Amino acid sequence: MNLLARLADIGFLALFTLMFIGYSLFIYPVEKLNQMVDPEVKQKKVKYAPQL
Repeated sequence: MNLLARLADIGFLALFTLMFIGYSLFIYPVEKLNQMVDPEVKQKKVKYAPQL
């Protein structure tokens, strides 16, 4: 029973570790590129930029 609980804990941690690594390596860079290229985002950056 104790071994089964440990395996469940390790499996849970491994699952979330893999999900985090997958997001940081594959999804986040694509989101950042889309944000940099999107003209609507650029317009909002200019619109809400602080006036110096």
